[in-house]
Amino acid sequence: MSIVAKTLGVERIIDSHCHIGQSPYVDQPVETLLAEMDEAGVEKAIICAIGSHLVIDNEEGNDFISGVVKKYPERFLGLASVNPWYGEKAVRELNRSITKLQLSGLKLHPVLQGFQANEKLVFPVIEEAIRLGVWIYIHSGTPECSLPLQIVELALKYPEGKFIMGHMGGADFFLDVPDPCAKVPNIYLETSLTCHPVFVKEAIEKVGSDRVMFGSDSPTSNMKTELEKIKVLNLSKDDLNNVLWRNVHRIFGI
Repeated sequence: MSIVAKTLGVERIIDSHCHIGQSPYVDQPVETLLAEMDEAGVEKAIICAIGSHLVIDNEEGNDFISGVVKKYPERFLGLASVNPWYGEKAVRELNRSITKLQLSGLKLHPVLQGFQANEKLVFPVIEEAIRLGVWIYIHSGTPECSLPLQIVELALKYPEGKFIMGHMGGADFFLDVPDPCAKVPNIYLETSLTCHPVFVKEAIEKVGSDRVMFGSDSPTSNMKTELEKIKVLNLSKDDLNNVLWRNVHRIFGI
């Protein structure tokens, strides 16, 4: 147990969404992420690709993420990235990433990858993820490609799917999250980049602490800052453990 976890009164802290790699906007070497995790008291993180590895060079990116996970198995789990525009190639790459590379789920970023979250282009990839039994993390909060209600519609179309709404609507679309998601049990919410702690508290009250998970989106945001947003909520010990580690530990079989 880290000192930070002990101070918060939880057994451990797991970050459900971080990035490593290079992009035109931000770079994050794995060593930098590990140092941030150690400073913030984060035991383990789920990592995914950025830049061209997310959008274009999916095979190279998935190999890279897999290599990092294999090098640091006690610190990381990895999500595969495929771009649905590649069609059957994307489906095959998702299968390879899960069955051969042993990655743990799928990351989709409709804005950067160039599609709307609920359009038919993405259906074959969603169906393959369902067939493989893995969780699907989808960025949310950016019009017009990646709005919360688009993800809700996708989850309703595929009730057997397992979805994580990244950023739970972000800074601008949180009002579209708590009530609809409370009625759609196959969507979990990830907390990074929400603009106010009160939004997280409302989500926990309406959706339940067993479907909300802490994430930092490092390096876009900072682990300590995102943890402070959870800390100030004065949650019960059970709710705090759910959000900071128990949910992601359970659904990813850590």
